[in-house]
Amino acid sequence: MWLEVVYRPTTLFSLRQSRATSSGAKSLLTPSPYAVKMALLNAIITYDSIQLAKENFNLIRDLEMRFSLPGKLVVNNCFLKIQKEPHSDKKKEHPEINFQSTVGFREYVYLAGDVKIAFMVEDNKIKNFLKQWFPLINYFGKRGCFFQFIKFKETRNYVQRVLENYNVYRYILQKKPIKMKNFFRNDPLF
Repeated sequence: MWLEVVYRPTTLFSLRQSRATSSGAKSLLTPSPYAVKMALLNAIITYDSIQLAKENFNLIRDLEMRFSLPGKLVVNNCFLKIQKEPHSDKKKEHPEINFQSTVGFREYVYLAGDVKIAFMVEDNKIKNFLKQWFPLINYFGKRGCFFQFIKFKETRNYVQRVLENYNVYRYILQKKPIKMKNFFRNDPLF
């Protein structure tokens, strides 16, 4: 069964790739699976204990997930002033200078609607465990990129609903009539 978690972005979203430098970074369009799993571990550590996070690490690491983004999004490219530590040779010359101003490139993403994250859960124990922690998560990636938890949605028959549309798409693509009598019995889906 799939457990769908719905979040509403309340600010612009920005999450740079891990290979990006501090002075220039393009944003991912959606929270990465890694960012979602780290946010889940962070919520467990913050609101319970590191021991519980360690006990459930393998479960969280192996979670299968899918994302559904809103139909519209806007990416804003901007240059901004950032503070960074001076190079070691400048630090030796001027020990009183802790940070120096420089310019950095950032991208911020406006998501025009809810972000849905679906998790494959095998039993009610895992589903209840996830339902306990996801309402406590309010950001993925950068701390200033807030998301508001909206609701859970369980989709037990997700695969069946997808397969129900198979014949419809087959008709659209092949332009062949489909026998309606015993729709699923006479004409196997695969």
